[in-house]
Amino acid sequence: MRNLALAFVLTALAACSPPAAGTPAPAPAAEALTMSFSGLLPCADCPGLKTDLTLTRDAPYSGDGTYRLVETYLERGAPFTTTGKWGTLRGDAVDPDATVYELDPDKPNGARHFLRVGDDEALKVLDGDMKPLPDALPSTLKRVK
Repeated sequence: MRNLALAFVLTALAACSPPAAGTPAPAPAAEALTMSFSGLLPCADCPGLKTDLTLTRDAPYSGDGTYRLVETYLERGAPFTTTGKWGTLRGDAVDPDATVYELDPDKPNGARHFLRVGDDEALKVLDGDMKPLPDALPSTLKRVK
């Protein structure tokens, strides 16, 4: 019985110890690195703008990375794809504690802003002044992955 207890303790300690040198660390879950959102946004002269946004983090729990934005103007043809870098900002025009994802932070005149809703359950489009769109307009991209 004593040998069994000792074996159990040694097994538990081995499970808690760091991996041996040369042993690769386990890869982080893909879900932690990639988030995808989709929705229909307003369009001035078409029925809507089908929007698919994928944010990929540089590392787990990182607040920046790369993005892929696919926009399709309904009844207008082929999708338009944009890629680049994104970062995280604190605060918008309404809430100083809001979390905002900024696409193309290195392009001040071309940056786009999305308000984080909940625990990345959705994103809400913000206008050029980082204010929410009017309630009558669709402005939400829901998380799909």
